[in-house]
Amino acid sequence: MLLDDVRSKFNDARKNRDEITKSALEAVIAAVLLKQKSGKGDLTDADVIECVSKEIKVQTEIAELYKEKDLETSNLAQNKIAVLKEFLPAQLTEEEVLAIIKEKDIYEDASPKTKGMIIKSIMPLLVGKFDKSKVNGLVEEYLKTKC
Repeated sequence: MLLDDVRSKFNDARKNRDEITKSALEAVIAAVLLKQKSGKGDLTDADVIECVSKEIKVQTEIAELYKEKDLETSNLAQNKIAVLKEFLPAQLTEEEVLAIIKEKDIYEDASPKTKGMIIKSIMPLLVGKFDKSKVNGLVEEYLKTKC
C-alpha cells in the first residue's frame, strides 16, 4: 500500500537525517492522519495520492511566493516537490486528458450543463495524474471544437 511506502521512506529519511525528505513526508503523514480521524477509517491509495497532491500544491505555492524574496526557501520547496512526486502515478499529458474527455462525452449538445457532467465523470480518473485546475479549460476547449 502507498501509505506503507510513504512511512518507510519517512523512517529511512529520519535515520539518515535527510531533513528535506523527512519534512515533506511528515506533512503527508499528518494529512493522512487527519483524514483518518475525520471518520474516513482506512484510507485507500487514492486518498493518500490526494494528500500527496495537496502537499505538492502547497509547496508549489511556497516556491512561487518566495522565488524572488528568499531563494533558499523557494529551493527547499522545490526539493520537497521532487520528493513528493515519487509517490504520484505517471502524469497524463493534455492530449491524453482530451482523449479521456472525448471518450466520456456521451452528450449531444455543448452546453454548460454538459461541461459539468463531463468534468464530474472524468475527475475520478484523473486523481493524482493531472492538475485538476487545468481540467475546466480542457473541457471548454473540447466543447468549442465539438460545436
